[in-house]
Amino acid sequence: MKPIVVLTDYEPGHRFRLATFEALRHASDFTGRPTPISEVGTDGIGDPGALVAEAAAIVVGPGSPYRDPEAVLSLIRQAREREVPLVGT
Repeated sequence: MKPIVVLTDYEPGHRFRLATFEALRHASDFTGRPTPISEVGTDGIGDPGALVAEAAAIVVGPGSPYRDPEAVLSLIRQAREREVPLVGT
């Protein structure tokens, strides 16, 4: 099963990061469909096309300005072109 990929540059204990992951876990529990969640920092995107190909969906977490804003924009474009669900917070 492909994961939902969350892009975030926040520290692990940051409240916005925690809220994003809690919302995704809640949705998974509510639907009864376990969904793997993967986290990637914006400076760790690497090849945006490859990351999008491996994702069931992308969540661009809060945190602008991002460490690598160009990579984030490229990933958003790739997701839209490949029709991979994308949510920006």
